[in-house]
Amino acid sequence: MRNHLWFMVCLWVGCVFLFAKDAHGQSLSEWLIYFQNEKDYSLFMEKYKDRVKDEEEQWVVKAMFTREEIDEIQKLPIVAKVEPNYQKSLASSIFNDPLFSQQWGMNKIDILSVAPKFHQRNILIGKQIVTAQGAMTYEGQPLHTLSFSILSEEGMKLSRLSVTVDHVENLWTLQVMDQNGQVISQNNGNLPTLDVLLPKNQTYKALQIHIQANGWKEPPVITNVTAVDHVLVAVIDTGAAIHKDFCGNVLHSLGRDYVHPGRLALDDHGHGTHVTGIIAACANNHEGIVGTAGFAPVDVVPLKVLDREGTGGDFEIAKAVNDAVSIGVDVINLSLAGKGKTLVLEQAVQNALQHHVVIVAAAGNWGIPIQDVYPASYPGVIAVAAVDENNQIIPYSNYGWELDISAPGENILSTYMNNEYRVLNGTSMAAPFVSSVAALLKAMDPRLDDMQIRKRLFESAKDIREKGYDIHSGYGVVQAAKAIHLPYSEAVDWLTIQNGQPVSFSKQQLLGISKGLIGKDVYVFIDDQLVEKRNVDDHWISFVLPDIPSARNEQKLTVISADHNGEVVAFDERWMNSTSSASASFTDVPSSFWAYEEIQTAYRERWINGFTDHTFRPNALLTRRHAVMMMNRLFQWRPQQIQSPFLDTPLTLAGAVPIYTAYGQRIVKGYDDGHFYPERFVTRAQMAVMLARALKLSETSFSGTPYPFKDIDGSGHFAYYAVQQLADKGIITKQPYFRPNEFLTRAQFAAMLARTYRYMSNKK
Repeated sequence: MRNHLWFMVCLWVGCVFLFAKDAHGQSLSEWLIYFQNEKDYSLFMEKYKDRVKDEEEQWVVKAMFTREEIDEIQKLPIVAKVEPNYQKSLASSIFNDPLFSQQWGMNKIDILSVAPKFHQRNILIGKQIVTAQGAMTYEGQPLHTLSFSILSEEGMKLSRLSVTVDHVENLWTLQVMDQNGQVISQNNGNLPTLDVLLPKNQTYKALQIHIQANGWKEPPVITNVTAVDHVLVAVIDTGAAIHKDFCGNVLHSLGRDYVHPGRLALDDHGHGTHVTGIIAACANNHEGIVGTAGFAPVDVVPLKVLDREGTGGDFEIAKAVNDAVSIGVDVINLSLAGKGKTLVLEQAVQNALQHHVVIVAAAGNWGIPIQDVYPASYPGVIAVAAVDENNQIIPYSNYGWELDISAPGENILSTYMNNEYRVLNGTSMAAPFVSSVAALLKAMDPRLDDMQIRKRLFESAKDIREKGYDIHSGYGVVQAAKAIHLPYSEAVDWLTIQNGQPVSFSKQQLLGISKGLIGKDVYVFIDDQLVEKRNVDDHWISFVLPDIPSARNEQKLTVISADHNGEVVAFDERWMNSTSSASASFTDVPSSFWAYEEIQTAYRERWINGFTDHTFRPNALLTRRHAVMMMNRLFQWRPQQIQSPFLDTPLTLAGAVPIYTAYGQRIVKGYDDGHFYPERFVTRAQMAVMLARALKLSETSFSGTPYPFKDIDGSGHFAYYAVQQLADKGIITKQPYFRPNEFLTRAQFAAMLARTYRYMSNKK
């Protein structure tokens, strides 16, 4: 029996080494391997003793295997169980950086909960390196050669490769070639580490690396080779000092100085080093602070456009923006601001946005309207205000409709020149928090473009002032975890219209479109009336919105993008004009009217508009179309389909999309002849059924004590249970008669919506 078991083990082991890649294809990891008895344990140790690093008395060993090997190991009949050796850290913090406790901003934007999701790794570890002396598996060891090749059967997706040498005597060159010997990237300089950027979205099975160190007395030894697939952020500022708390993710060798062309982008002011640290300071290096993206696969390239006084021109800034685009950055951080608009910088910003680069800019620190402050006010730029530890906007943070979002900006500790750390204040410190979260989003899902990222940032922000958007905090304080956990979706977003903003109907408005919507149709509605349909052929679409007469000073602006089947793939809804009063002055609804308060509530909450002659017509009968439109505004259903389910509700009909949406929500069903009959009046019984469906209440049963309406009972009336449910919730008043077949008035429906709203609010 023992000989038979050993034969089986050897057979399995043979399979392991026949098909595994002995660590060339994958890096080794720690695994916990369990056994049922001493005999099985001993058999395993005879064959794998060199892989075992430690052992427990209860037949448990810690061993090193690749993922491919362990898949075969766990099939062995002598192995009872296999588990990864999961790593734990101190419960107090996931970072060991001594100054981390002073970084209040990290908690404020909820970084700690997402940090474990990200890992930095050198893709070359475990890959095959071929030199003139032979082949080896690269594990970070020194290389005594000036030329070598990297091989990978499964291919490597890389964005950057860096080489560090043991000493520098003069200029040296790093050159990277593909497997055909074609140069794909190179760099030269006199820093110990040189970096090269590689074309994105390509997979390499082989790379050739060459170093030229002409005229050196002693050839360099390569102490480290790193290859990564990282998101790239350009920090356009005063440059970045070489700091002990910067890892290899701050690419000094690729930096450019536009103040003193030809030099490295080294900081002689301190501001740029501080901003860079907020993004990229090393995590878990037992040193200083933690960058907001310092734990993630994110690189920073510093571009120096501001001098030692912190001043620079639009021409230099524009050059840096264009160069950042040309090297393939994903995010640009502009912690700089000033009055004055130039065509050269505006065109550079537009160029970056057309290449789907996320641009984040400081709002400025003068406590003035942001309208004439640039680059923050250029359309498409994400303008950032600053908050303190209590989520209060700092008094000198600029404000206005061009503002988008907020982030920590007071008492922010970060890296500084001469290996120091300092506390600085302002929107300059707030901007890199947002840039970091944008980079984390890109690192988590490389499919996301700039429009999808900005939409996620805004939708997930923490509201800190008035409900929704406001001109002081934008959409609120940036939240990393919420932004990352939002589901993937395409995006449409107005670049020139915020929610509640007064709009000039003679001015061109810009709508941003995510890449996945190119070729699809975009529909624009004002107050549920279709005003334009376009086929998307560009990243931006320009509109002049028509001035449609309205009973109120604000109008609902809806954008829908749909595919050829009419399925909605992107949606945006906001309100134009913020000058409407909190109460309505309808000439035919005096304060003594029985439903006055409910009508005021319905107007304030935007469920009703009234008519252009300033009347509400409370006793007029309510049509099916208007009932669905008002319900849609209360329940805020998102449309799923833009093709009509009925023969008589074309898309050109005002309120068509709310009708389609209510049908998709199973609120309305239409008639057997395929019509909806939008202009027919709604009966009280029909209204009860629609509200019950919207509230997901039963139409077939009721567990409470029925109210004894004299004109509707449980003998088979289609609305009986819906009426009882609504009466029980206080949405229908308990009177002797319900009058199910009477048509509903506008005032009655407004009152029922107000009661429904109150019921929903109390449930929360």
